[in-house]
Amino acid sequence: MEQLIRFGIDVANGMSHLAAMECVHRDLAARNVLLGENLVAKVSDFGLSRDIYENSEYVKSTKSKLPLRWMAYESLFYNVYTSQSDAWSFGVLLWEIMTMGKLPYEGMKGKRMMDLIKDGGRLEQPTPCPDEIYSIMTTCWKTFPEDRPSFPQLKARLERTLQDFKPYTSLLT
Repeated sequence: MEQLIRFGIDVANGMSHLAAMECVHRDLAARNVLLGENLVAKVSDFGLSRDIYENSEYVKSTKSKLPLRWMAYESLFYNVYTSQSDAWSFGVLLWEIMTMGKLPYEGMKGKRMMDLIKDGGRLEQPTPCPDEIYSIMTTCWKTFPEDRPSFPQLKARLERTLQDFKPYTSLLT
């Protein structure tokens, strides 16, 4: 569990840097995270990334396939992308990490998934997932972007969770 939390911290750190550079990733998912030396998780695949330094958001105007299962409320329904929409995707990525790579909203077609999200439904807590990690995920899935945590806040919260988790880990060894 400790290593899984570290993966989340690494990704939050990378996304903090991206947000500081005023860039949205738009495709943050476990499939776009590589493991480097010493199992350091690194964000990759910037093919959908866009800079937002002029307007703080990107509004998509062309038709193309998008990763619906990872997309934020405002991205799904209004084609708006910000660092806070990346925070939503980060919550889904944490869910993927805690499920060891399960597909979010498995068995649902796009329309049904979008209806679920519009009605306030979210991914359920994975069985082995600690309550505090699931709480972090759910803060990422707030309907309004301004209610979601920033990446520095996410990183700090995961680091606190890891510190709280360590005493229990040391009892097992």
